[in-house]
Amino acid sequence: MTFQVDKVKPGQDGTKIWCLPTGRLLDSPVGAGDRGITTALVWITRPDVEDGLAYGTEEGYLSMWKRHRKEEEFTEVFSDRLNGGNLGQEISAMAYDPNSGQLTISHRAEVIHRFTVDGALHPTPVKSVAISKHWPQAVAFGQTGIRGPEIWSFGREDGGLHVLDHEGKILRTRSTGTVIGDAVVSLKEDAIIIGDVTQGIALYKLSTLDRVKTFSIPCDE
Repeated sequence: MTFQVDKVKPGQDGTKIWCLPTGRLLDSPVGAGDRGITTALVWITRPDVEDGLAYGTEEGYLSMWKRHRKEEEFTEVFSDRLNGGNLGQEISAMAYDPNSGQLTISHRAEVIHRFTVDGALHPTPVKSVAISKHWPQAVAFGQTGIRGPEIWSFGREDGGLHVLDHEGKILRTRSTGTVIGDAVVSLKEDAIIIGDVTQGIALYKLSTLDRVKTFSIPCDE
């Protein structure tokens, strides 16, 4: 059965899940908006365990929902407020790597977390770092080293790209010179897709970080 998480809406809506074949809204395990406005989410999928969903809120809460074998029932198995530092609690982006079972989460201002997620969907902190004057808008996992995959963090206003190792150390930094709306990393295609707020969709070569092409998006002013 295939599921879809609806577009995140402000206010009291919180996180909602629909069953695509039937179009039916499924029951949520917690009251709508209990943790604040949902600002980021990601599916947790592993071949040997039950699937789940992780989401973050404007108040800095990380919540984990586990899907039961009955397919249409979810239970909240974890919820806690993360430390986003003094500059803002809002969770801006999340990414999950099924190969390592790791989850990365960024706050709107400077702080990036790395967790491991077990079969019960309980996150265990690995490392948290703060990058001065960096405002993460998107995060992704990159190449996998001996002790885990790299984390790629893309800043919004600063347009900076930082690559972190398993200890949170910055391996390299690159300025894209753009205002980043979102970003996706594809190791298979050796590509990075960046939503350039001012110019359109930008294609970068992952191995060299060179900008290859820009696809402009027509708009009516």
